Amino acid sequence: MERIKYLLLRFLREEATPAEQAELDTWLAAAPANQALLEELQDPALVAEALAKLDGLHRQEAWAKVESHAATHRLAAQHRPAVRMGDDRSTNRRRILRWSSAAAAVLIIAGAAILLPYARRNHPPATATTTTPAHDALPGGNKAILTLSGGRQVILDSATEDTVLTEGAAIVAGVKGKLAYNPGNLADAPVVYNTLATPRGGQYQLTLPDGSRVWLNAESSITYPTAFTGKDRKVSVTGEAYFEIAKNPHQPFSVEEKGMTITVLGTSFNVNGYDDEPFSKTTLVEGKVNVDFGKVGALLEPGMQSEVYRRPNPDNRVPAIKVGPANVEQALAWKNGLFAFSNADLPTVMRQLSRWYNVDVKYEGEIPKDKYQFNGKIGKTLTLDQVLKILTKTQVRYSIDGNELTIRP
Repeated sequence: MERIKYLLLRFLREEATPAEQAELDTWLAAAPANQALLEELQDPALVAEALAKLDGLHRQEAWAKVESHAATHRLAAQHRPAVRMGDDRSTNRRRILRWSSAAAAVLIIAGAAILLPYARRNHPPATATTTTPAHDALPGGNKAILTLSGGRQVILDSATEDTVLTEGAAIVAGVKGKLAYNPGNLADAPVVYNTLATPRGGQYQLTLPDGSRVWLNAESSITYPTAFTGKDRKVSVTGEAYFEIAKNPHQPFSVEEKGMTITVLGTSFNVNGYDDEPFSKTTLVEGKVNVDFGKVGALLEPGMQSEVYRRPNPDNRVPAIKVGPANVEQALAWKNGLFAFSNADLPTVMRQLSRWYNVDVKYEGEIPKDKYQFNGKIGKTLTLDQVLKILTKTQVRYSIDGNELTIRP
């Protein structure tokens, strides 16, 4: 229980790491009583009552103490549940949420289990299960297909034995979700091209011959040479990938993505160019990159994001590159084992779930585009049904049949 108290406290303070968030999500999904307890911790009236009981105070005095503790521990930041509708529109509502989170944190700091009887009063404990329900989908994992220069394909996944092979001038080694290239003796063999591709429900990590590292998200691919021998280093990607480029000012690095070119020297950035997304987004974490598309270009500074709209504009102008501040945490959430949403609509959320859980999403009935907005984080280690149960707090109805997910209003 001490570990759970710690995780809840970190969550309420909005200080939980991705690993801690995933651990808490797993605990929440294990039993209805666990989720009920978190909901009780977010109930202002119940928290005030519990705090008053703890200190022998009236409710107003309890809230006064909450504000005092909140100031002391800097716990007055707005609390955001794992996923919820964006309905906290008033200042009073936001203030209540801050007080509730602060009060719950005070109770946890005090080591009080006073809320447990309240949570169990209407929500009896349930036995956790380790089996996957019949109508569910397991989360994705380390899966990829390596296509060699001659067309031979090597299937890579978590169960694959260590793989070592020679390809062109390179020695290729794969183990536990990672693939790495050693350029070897460049004089002995020609440089050839390989492609690493992840399916829906897959992710993989690649170390290129120059030491640059690439993380591939689900349904993505990268094509690259087995050694960088020319004046520059060029690769091409589809889908989504995160890059950490080894610095070499004498050999610039560039990424091609469906007509868009990202040129770097040494930096970290994320590229999201899925076909079903309206924009191709480049998010810069460190360094500098230049994004070119057609006759337009933009230089990105750290913390900035570019959006390229490929579809023809209504007035048939050359597509422009839009540049603005980035939500870096959200852009990199997939790499850190999380779904992260900020005012995301239902189709945006479902596209991410479709890729990670390898399901096709079907909509039944009329679902207004602006009916739902999602904010918060969910660990990607949960099953699809567990994630959807969190989403159903927003009254989204669904059913899972094989690899088909049906959404109803």
